[in-house]
This record gives sequence, structure tokens and C-alpha cells, in this order.
Amino acid sequence: MSKSRRSLPEINAGSMADIAFLLLIFFLVTTTMDVDTGIKRKLPPLPDEENVPTQVDFHKNNILIFDCSPNSDKILVETGADVAGNGKPFATNELKNEIITFLTNFGRNPDLSESPEKAVLSIRVHKKTQYETYIEIQDQISIAYKELRNNEAQKKFNKKYENINKEQQDVVKKAFPMRVSESIKE
Repeated sequence: MSKSRRSLPEINAGSMADIAFLLLIFFLVTTTMDVDTGIKRKLPPLPDEENVPTQVDFHKNNILIFDCSPNSDKILVETGADVAGNGKPFATNELKNEIITFLTNFGRNPDLSESPEKAVLSIRVHKKTQYETYIEIQDQISIAYKELRNNEAQKKFNKKYENINKEQQDVVKKAFPMRVSESIKE
């Protein structure tokens, strides 16, 4: 008796490439991608012959300085009237209330801003400051201004800031203009 080998039937793999291609297209079409939007800020125009930067005189109490140390999770906050380096340490989640207090002082405390129109927020970062710390400060500034502008819009127009028209938004922005300066320390 001889054993005969039976041949196994072959699998047609010709359509496997087509199926793999269709699956690839399906997953590419149905997958969503997260898009980073970044920080929405309007940068000042570049200087030219017509747009020459001018020297602005302002009272040093109208500056609120955020000094970011690269070795600490706290941020030193001081006004321009304080002796440099004598700021109070704050955690980033405490900055919003400090910003609001500074902006809405209206001259009551002589160590704080005279008015929101004259106030400047200054961020001082060091070369080794973590980027997350810088972003957290920017977020706290945005949150503070959003709250102040919403309150002003409610007071003047009985609506939230994002629900009022462009002209009304300009009125609210004029009451609480966002002035932020940034510098890098060695």
C-alpha cells in the first residue's frame, strides 16, 4: 500500500490586498485627529517708518510682574512698585484672583493699578522655565480677563461677552484692555 499525498487546496490571496487597502481607507476616513489651536494673541505690528514705537510713561504701580523661576513650582508676583525680587509666591491656580484684584483696584490701593486701562501684566521667564508654567500663566490671564469682560458685559448689556455684538465687545474691551508684556531673563 502506498501512501499518496493529497494536495491541499490553495487559498486565493489575490483579493487580500484589496481588502487590506479598503480597511486602510476606512480607518483613515473614520479616525479623528486632535488639532492644537495654540494661544490666541494679537502680536504688535512690526516697526517701520510709519509705525515707530513710542515711549509711554506710566506709573510703576500699574505693572503686575509674574517672575517664573526655573527651579520652583511657585511664581513670584510683584507690582512695579515692589523692590525687584520681593514678590509674593503664588501657585498658578491662585493667579486669576490676584490678576482680578490688581485690575479692579481703581486706585483704592496705591500699590496696585490705577485702572484696568492703565494696567500692564508682565511675564518674566527664564531660559530654563518650563513651557507648561508659561502656558499656565497665559491661561490664568485669559481666564481672569474673560471673567472681567463677562461681568462688564452683564453690567452694561445684560448678556455674556460672547453673546454681544462686535461694537458692544469693543466697548467692553476698551474698559478691560489686555496688555501683556513678555521678557526672557538670563
